[in-house]
Amino acid sequence: MNTKAPSGNKVTIRQLLNMTSGMRNMDENGSSLEGVLKNGLPQYQLPNTSDQMLEKFCSMELVKEPGKEFDYNNADFIILGKIIEKLSGKSFEKVLREKILVPLSLTNSGMLTQNTIINGLANTYFYRNDIKKLVPDLPAYIENWYASGAMYSTVDDILKFSNALFGGKLLKPETLKQMFSSGLGEYGLGVWVYLDYKINNKMYTIIKRPGSIMGAQAMLFHILEDDSTIIILSNTGTVNMDDFAAKLADKIME
Repeated sequence: MNTKAPSGNKVTIRQLLNMTSGMRNMDENGSSLEGVLKNGLPQYQLPNTSDQMLEKFCSMELVKEPGKEFDYNNADFIILGKIIEKLSGKSFEKVLREKILVPLSLTNSGMLTQNTIINGLANTYFYRNDIKKLVPDLPAYIENWYASGAMYSTVDDILKFSNALFGGKLLKPETLKQMFSSGLGEYGLGVWVYLDYKINNKMYTIIKRPGSIMGAQAMLFHILEDDSTIIILSNTGTVNMDDFAAKLADKIME
């Protein structure tokens, strides 16, 4: 890893992938709705290139020893995106299209920017407890999430991706084995991995990838032994995706 901070010589790519980098969390000032409504989200509400995001929010000093503690940090994925660009000599978006979107025919997926109109893209909303109603999401530059979440997609496209991933068409078996090895925080490499997940009194291995940016929520829930996949997309922040997916899994495995 290469950043201006000393962490650049101490944190490995694997530690970025399994969220044990030990870097200060770039979203720590957005941990509560009250704080966000009062102070905003400067890392997302001001225009920044991916290089500026790397310099401003992903080059902090270490606050923990790398590899010792799980802490989900968007900064880790932003750094990984910049590493891909450095190694490939291409933009992250171009690599994404060449390696995944085009080969899998994901025609309704891509990187999202504030100045791009996507036909059929849903507006997103979150619930304000203080005024007891849904409101539009806070204004933000979605591209600031970069490799950590600045994408749009559909259920059909995500299913194509899921089938390719779990079908061994994207990664080698040994790489998948590493990806699905549960570590600190029950997290593998980019996904949560639950080795003893009870569904209707039986134990299964669950590979789970939730996502949430304000009112935009997503869930990919895969039952490894049954090769069943649950995909949920929502444009409000009012549903607990973990609970919803668990209830659907109960029905699937009856």
